Amino acid sequence: MNSKLKPLLKYPGGKTSELDLIFDNLPNHINNYIEPFVGGGAVYFALGNTNINYINDKSEELILLYKYVKNNSKAFFDELTKIIENWDKLTELASDIRLMNLYLRFREDKDINISNDINTIVNEKIDDIPMFNLRDNIKFEKYLSECIIRRINLIKKNEVRKGRELEGEGLKNNLEAGIKSAYYTYLRDVYNNTKEYNRLSKQRKVAIYLFIREYCYSSMFRFNREGEFNVPYGGVSYNKKSLINKLEYYKSKDLKKLLKNTIISQNDFYDFVKSIEIKNNDFMFLDPPYDTTFNEYDKNIFGMEDQIRLANYLINECKCHFMLVIKKTDFIESLYVNKGLRILEQDKSYFVSFKNRNEKKVKHLIIMNYKGD
Repeated sequence: MNSKLKPLLKYPGGKTSELDLIFDNLPNHINNYIEPFVGGGAVYFALGNTNINYINDKSEELILLYKYVKNNSKAFFDELTKIIENWDKLTELASDIRLMNLYLRFREDKDINISNDINTIVNEKIDDIPMFNLRDNIKFEKYLSECIIRRINLIKKNEVRKGRELEGEGLKNNLEAGIKSAYYTYLRDVYNNTKEYNRLSKQRKVAIYLFIREYCYSSMFRFNREGEFNVPYGGVSYNKKSLINKLEYYKSKDLKKLLKNTIISQNDFYDFVKSIEIKNNDFMFLDPPYDTTFNEYDKNIFGMEDQIRLANYLINECKCHFMLVIKKTDFIESLYVNKGLRILEQDKSYFVSFKNRNEKKVKHLIIMNYKGD
């Protein structure tokens, strides 16, 4: 296992916590590595296969991220750097002692008008936090002021409810979460409204995509019925998080070496595997969207018919060793049990259940078409 290489981004359902079990059950020899649903690519990166790697996913932004990092895209890195610099500027704004003092005044007299003072502070700082153009700066300035006011009111409400006042770092951190939530929500709005932001380059959109994936609550990347990403900011614990280490990792020698030997595709899984000349000593790892009532995967739905297509391919057509990791359900078992496959069962606990869409405790099946040692 290559401990140096990690996924490019946080990814819901990633297999980092299951790597030991997966690696204990890999084939003895792997020539080329194939992954039709790469997602965060925990297995791909940890394996670090030195032969040819083929990875695929239907998410356009995800695949562009892989390609931009592989090709050392200056435009993408410049956009990511702007976001990192803005995040640092917001930390400076949150450290402005005037905001703390303003809240302490409001705590004593909730009827005082704090809007003008907040607008003054924001107006002084906003030029150091450049958006995409002047119109966006004006829009963000207004939105930032509104978010700070809402946060101040929320802090006061929670203090009354809990019967305990925030002091020092606790108060500062809560004010900072309101400021940074404003920036996060603004960029989420940009991501969701590509028509309004039609000047958005692909490199800029992918940089925003990476940012909101890293800073959204518990890495839950989910969309509403209108196709809009609607997960909120992760909260106080995300305030100090920085993407600077990730940017440095994207430029690292070991990562570049792996990506150089990797062919990256954005396709339906079947079209992807049929485009490859697969040989017996190759290995395919599959971590498809699971069989749940909420199976929208990065705006790409993977339903029951797709699960059937996948099972039919693996059982009847796949020419190489494969390992499939998937949530255990009656439907999935009906596709793979008693088909001459080796099946292991593992308990899996998720950190969070987002609006009850994911069970916290489930069982995973590890399905292989080869024998273990």
